[in-house]
Parts: sequence; structure tokens; C-alpha cells
Amino acid sequence: MGTRIEAVATAHKRGRLFGRGALHLTDVAATTCLQRAHHEAGQLDLLINAGLYKDGNAAEPALAAIIQKDIGANPGSSIPRGWHGTFAFDILNGGCGVITAAQLVDAFVGHGGARHGMIVAGDADPSPRTSRNFPFSPAGGAMLVAHADGETGFQRFELRTFPEHAALFEVELRWEPHAGLMRRGRNVIEVREEPAFAPRCIDLAVEVVSDFLERLGLRAGDIDLLIASQYPRTFAVGVARRLGLSIERVPRVRPELALAHTAGPIAALEAAFASGQFARARRTLFVTAGAGITIGVALYAHEVAS
Repeated sequence: MGTRIEAVATAHKRGRLFGRGALHLTDVAATTCLQRAHHEAGQLDLLINAGLYKDGNAAEPALAAIIQKDIGANPGSSIPRGWHGTFAFDILNGGCGVITAAQLVDAFVGHGGARHGMIVAGDADPSPRTSRNFPFSPAGGAMLVAHADGETGFQRFELRTFPEHAALFEVELRWEPHAGLMRRGRNVIEVREEPAFAPRCIDLAVEVVSDFLERLGLRAGDIDLLIASQYPRTFAVGVARRLGLSIERVPRVRPELALAHTAGPIAALEAAFASGQFARARRTLFVTAGAGITIGVALYAHEVAS
């Protein structure tokens, strides 16, 4: 039994219109993903949001619950007899959020406790007028997974954090008491990234992947497709080259999604769906990086007709 990826979708900001924050982009991606899979939102047993930056820096409620209501995935507390609800919650693990969520979904869907689960992720500058050095592209993503009776699906996961390198990428939300037009103060979010962050992410990812594959009795050459974080910008290609993989095994993501944060792996996966790479791949390796520094890895096996 396994967890099979049925469909993926992304959404990106178009123009400078208001109301195009992380929530809107994630809603659009989730709805598109369901349409591509020919499913209704009410069929979702599980909805996990891995997005990190909320519009307006809001702390509550969980964004997953809002997305659940927006897309119509069994909202409300009253569930008719014979129907099921949708268990929705947030997880926060930055650039490795999608892998973390996939591991959680696999525990439910892979063993048959749930039939359909969706992972959503999206980020946009939460407060453009009060942010400093926000580097990520506004993007939302959604990935729909379903129970599979065969061996298709996620095989193994690993997440490792290297706290000794945490200072290379830090985000601070602080209160400036005398800022703003009215001098009443405001929250300011500031991103601080050291030049060494990107190369260190690549170094650590290669280390984690090498150990991961060795334990599974695999070599880098056994990997047909690499689905990676889109931030840092050089991460995906850098990891592929260091592992000795052809760049042709790295999907080409659309320019507007090139710096997507939590939705980055979904953007790469969508590109692989569109090109046919995902359908042709027997083994797909997911590699993600985020602050911490945290590295997330997952192996996905795809049965391919001979």
C-alpha cells in the first residue's frame, strides 16, 4: 500500500492587484488541483497547509481551516450521516514544509485510514509596506494524493536539521514603536540571509541525500527525477551537479515561480507533470532546504509500464 500523487497545481501573482496574497494564491491552486484530478473538495479526508507567511502577519486561526472553508472541503461542524469531515491543520517547517506534510499524509493515506489528502503551501510578502528584504516569489501550490494498493508512492522520508548553521538565514518579526505615518508603531518583518546560505544548503543536502541513498542500497544514478526547493535559486541545479545527475533530470520551472518558497517543490513537480518527466520516472527524489538549516528528503517510486 502506498500514497500516490494524483495531481498538482500552482498559482502566481498577476499584476499588482490587491487581494493576491498567500491565502488567495493557495485557494486558487487547491481548486485547480481538484479540477485536474476530477475530484470534489468534499472528498478530502485530510488538508495540511505548509505555507509559512500569512497575509498581514496574522497569527490565528490556522490557515488550513480558512482554506478548507474557501474551497468547500466539508466546512462547519455539522456532518450529515454517511459523510466524513476534513481534518485540516497547519504545519510550519519552512522550505521543508511540503516534505513534512507528505510524511504526515502518508501515515494516514498510505495505510488506508484516509483515501484522499491534499497538501497546500503558499507564501507572499505578508506586509509589503513593512517588510525588509523579502526574497520569495508570491506563489501558491497544491498537491493531491490518494491511497494506492500497489507499491507506487512515497517509500521513505528523512528530515535533518543542522542548528549550527541557523544564523545563515533568519527572519525576525519585530515591533517598531514609533514607525508609520501616525507614529503609532507597527510590526516589521526582516529577512537576513548570509552569502554562505545557498552553498551550505547544497553541501548539507548532498550529505543527507548520499547517506539516505546508501541506506536504501541505491546510487544517485538510480534517480530518474529530482524535485527540489526553488529557493535558494541555485539549489536544485547545484544539488544535481554535485550528485552527478544530468540537468535534464531537473524540471524547468516557470520563471514566475523560480523563487517560490514553501510551494517551490510543488512548482517543480507541476513542471515534471507537464513535461511527462514524472510519468516516465521510476524513482523520483524530493530534496528540500529551509532555515535551520533543515534538509528534507523523500523517495517516490512510480510503476512504469515496460
